[in-house]
Amino acid sequence: MKSELLTRKEIIDKKLQAAAWNVVDRSQVIEEFDIEVDLPDGVSEPLTAYQGHQFSDYVFLGKDAKPLA
Repeated sequence: MKSELLTRKEIIDKKLQAAAWNVVDRSQVIEEFDIEVDLPDGVSEPLTAYQGHQFSDYVFLGKDAKPLA
């Protein structure tokens, strides 16, 4: 069984390159993007280091540097 990182590097990154995305160019693709989200109602402080955060493996940026997907 391959790790997530190895799967991304060997399979997903190659498919993205074939689709003309340069995964090492941060003006096109951001990996491991941290998305801050609101805490649940009634919670004023995060209970863990990750509460209030979600993560995206990839964010694809348009020519205007705004996220497309």
